[in-house]
Amino acid sequence: MHNFPLVSVLIPAYNHEQYVEAALQSVVDQTYSNIEIIIINDGSTDRTGEVILSFISKHTEYNINYIDKVNEGICRTLNKGLELAKGKYVALLASDDIWLPEKIEKQALIMEANLNIGMVFTDHYFMRFYEKTSIKATDYKPSTRDCFINGIQNLNMYEKLLTENIVPGLTVFIRKDCFEKVGGFDNNLKAEDLDMWLRIAKMYPIAFIDEPLAYYRVHDSNVSNKALSFGTIKLVFSILKKQYNEIPLKHQYIKKNVLFLMFLYNIIKNRFLRVFFIEKKK
Repeated sequence: MHNFPLVSVLIPAYNHEQYVEAALQSVVDQTYSNIEIIIINDGSTDRTGEVILSFISKHTEYNINYIDKVNEGICRTLNKGLELAKGKYVALLASDDIWLPEKIEKQALIMEANLNIGMVFTDHYFMRFYEKTSIKATDYKPSTRDCFINGIQNLNMYEKLLTENIVPGLTVFIRKDCFEKVGGFDNNLKAEDLDMWLRIAKMYPIAFIDEPLAYYRVHDSNVSNKALSFGTIKLVFSILKKQYNEIPLKHQYIKKNVLFLMFLYNIIKNRFLRVFFIEKKK
């Protein structure tokens, strides 16, 4: 690898006192060593900040930048992290999820070998609170694999993402230069993921590693448990509406309605499939 380029790991933290230490430990346990860790406590009201400071005090050999600020939401928090990031690549990790040790190394190898790729994501396992499972995202979204040949997209990923979000945020690994072209996260939105993936997919090819390299933690307060709520559907519509108002979709009224109905169908389908695989399957 070309002198092991610096990777900036952005960890937004909010009220995850019971999970954040495991998230941080999974970053320092990476086999890839040239990492800067940017932790931003977004106004937590529990002991999240204390847990983070305790962890940092025990790991002074690592390049860790900690910011404690008032609550502003996920997008403003990540944009603050992007302002501080010095790496060639940026990886995102929520403070309740964890990575497997080889995640960054394998993603950096893909990106260094494919200089036109803007982002690479991976499969992931699920956890039920503290219980690790062997259940993967591709168990209920197997069509994800059909979008790639040898790890590189073989279809229009922008159009695919207009109908279904197949990119899990905890696994993304993004070329820092992408943000200079597509801009930062939209501060007017309450979620960071789909809007950014669409903007990246519009300008760059995307890669996929068909291997679970992270654990997504399912618990009572995470957003994905509210996938069928009116608020979530309203948020998705606002994200898609941004894209519909741009060329070439701006005047294609029928196509816009079809795309939204397809996305809504996939939200419902994937929610029920996830319930089966994660909450029922043992």
